[in-house]
Amino acid sequence: MNWKCLIEYLTMRNDNPIIMKTLYKNISVVIAILLVTTGTTLSQIPDSTTVESIAVAARPTGDSIILRWAPINFTVWQLGNSQGYKIERFVIARNGLLLKETEKTILNTSVKPLPENQWEHLVKDTKYAAISAQALFGDRFEIDLRQSDIFTIVNKVRENDQRFAFALFSADMSPKVARASGLWYTDKLVRKGEKYLYRVTINTPDSLRGSIFISPDDEYQLTKPQNIKAEFKDQIVSLRWDKSNQYTAYIVERSEDGKHFVSISDTPLVTVSPNESEETQYGYAIDSLKDLSNIYHYRVKGVTTFGEESYLSDVVNGKGTLAVSQVPYIRSVQSIDNKSLHLSWDFPEENNAAIKSFIIERSSEAKGSFTPLTPQGLSPQTRIYEDKNPPPVNYYRVSALGLDGDLYQSHIYYAQLIDSLPPASPVALQASINEAGTVTLSWKRNEESDIYGYRIYKATHRSEEPAQITVEPIPESSFIDHVNLQTLNETVYYRVMSIDRSQNHSPLSDALKVSLPDKVKPQAPVLLPVKSISGGVSLSWVPSSSDDVLNYAVYRKGPDKKEWELLGIKKANDDSVFYYIDKKLNANEINQYTIVAIDDSGLESEPTHAVNGSRIDNASKPSIKWEKHILNIEQNEVTLRWVNNQSGVETYKIYKEVDKGQIFLFLTVTGEKKQITDSLVPGQLCKYRIMAVFEDGSKSLVSEEAILQN
Repeated sequence: MNWKCLIEYLTMRNDNPIIMKTLYKNISVVIAILLVTTGTTLSQIPDSTTVESIAVAARPTGDSIILRWAPINFTVWQLGNSQGYKIERFVIARNGLLLKETEKTILNTSVKPLPENQWEHLVKDTKYAAISAQALFGDRFEIDLRQSDIFTIVNKVRENDQRFAFALFSADMSPKVARASGLWYTDKLVRKGEKYLYRVTINTPDSLRGSIFISPDDEYQLTKPQNIKAEFKDQIVSLRWDKSNQYTAYIVERSEDGKHFVSISDTPLVTVSPNESEETQYGYAIDSLKDLSNIYHYRVKGVTTFGEESYLSDVVNGKGTLAVSQVPYIRSVQSIDNKSLHLSWDFPEENNAAIKSFIIERSSEAKGSFTPLTPQGLSPQTRIYEDKNPPPVNYYRVSALGLDGDLYQSHIYYAQLIDSLPPASPVALQASINEAGTVTLSWKRNEESDIYGYRIYKATHRSEEPAQITVEPIPESSFIDHVNLQTLNETVYYRVMSIDRSQNHSPLSDALKVSLPDKVKPQAPVLLPVKSISGGVSLSWVPSSSDDVLNYAVYRKGPDKKEWELLGIKKANDDSVFYYIDKKLNANEINQYTIVAIDDSGLESEPTHAVNGSRIDNASKPSIKWEKHILNIEQNEVTLRWVNNQSGVETYKIYKEVDKGQIFLFLTVTGEKKQITDSLVPGQLCKYRIMAVFEDGSKSLVSEEAILQN
């Protein structure tokens, strides 16, 4: 028998190309998954008899149990076909009690496919018999399914895998084919209250097998397919429902009156996942609609591997719609009076019946939000529209609302009125500045709808011509700037200009003054020569050149002190010279003085160069007279000598000044001393003064300077 020709004849009998395309697609995906995952050769038969090489399913019917099985690969299938399957039953429990010893029964010793001459009558009954017969007995196994791209891959796999995949698929689709293929057995010798373990074993030394546990009392109930949904679009309806592991295929039925249903295909449909690692959770079907004015009804029922049909699903219905073949095309947008805009667009007349209306939309930005100008829609025959109150800048879009509820949108078309009026100047400028010099500038956004952006200008003085600091207009109504705080400038001024889409420029806004945080120390004042008076020490200084000085701090450091002492604060004013008298000091005591300027931010200037000063005391005793000093150049030493004819001297205090530095108490010696020796550094200028301290606490005047240089 020419099985190949018979297969092609039977598979091409279906007159619905959509159904056949679905059938071929389902078959192709099944084969692709099976063939990719298989590839076992004879040398790969498992050695262990515990490996389940046969998948077994069972169906209790009350008075019998039906067994269905499937080898896991081509090698096992080929062995089963040639050696036959042995069916064994083990009673492991009875009336709820486990048996101490299982009762084994061999139900059949060799279940095999029917011989070739007994398949001819089956082929006339179902196309799947022809496919299985070709897989079992054909010299070559080839099916011309070139309409599906996936078979480009399937046709390249080995012939044995093709035989195996098509044979199992055909057995799943037809109980008659499963019986004829030796993959079915009915055990009628069952009893209520017993539980069985069935084992299907191939008659080979390796005892390849599969097992299942079941009882005649087990409940077996088929559920109806759930959540069926239908999407009607153009002349096609797409159906979807939840898949169930109970069913290997589904029958989809259609009705034109809601009462009389017929299957949309002459065979059940199968939906499998194209990805072997992800099982799809839905079943699918597609049907073509001949009459778009008619309402079609659909329902689904499942088919098990035992050939049983489930309860019918709920019914869904709907009707097709005319297809929209082209979107609207805006031909032009023109203005005659520079007040309104006239739109015109093209759309095929033959598509008028496929849409409900046209919707005109407008936006101020190409990528912005579009607002419908015709929310009620224009009639399908309309091809023009007048926008009577357009803003200066517009982006238009024409959408056709299809009968299916979808919007078919045109391209975006830009149009504008002639605009020569500048926008208003920005107002309500505000700014804040932090300690790092970051200025946050903001203003009220213009109310004009065609504002393109803003330019920012800055100046350091109000009378200065502001300079633009933005490279191009910014769209936001805020700006971040950074200023250098390490300058003498105390303020900065900002102004903003608005620009519309027609490049009209507004006048500059009013200047906004921003006071900068003070980070620069004020300039130090200039200390004038010190005057010693009978009432104390008179200090005078020229004020700092910095404009923000508020106060001057006067400091003193005594001869025996290490830290400066704050004497007082003098407030700054418009005086050209400031004065301060230190009255709280001992007569003839040499002190150092310095002045510090303080600005309105609390920053202090560098202190002035320290100067020496002492109070004149008319009651002081005469000063000590220096004798000629002795200079030892070789030893770099000098011997200072003095003369004092006054009695009662307790100590002598010698003061020293090096290279015009600060004068300091160099040495204190007893009243008996009349000379001291000091080391000299070559090239160093030293000045010495001496004062006598008497036992009654009185002091002599400070001597004249003894100036020495080696």
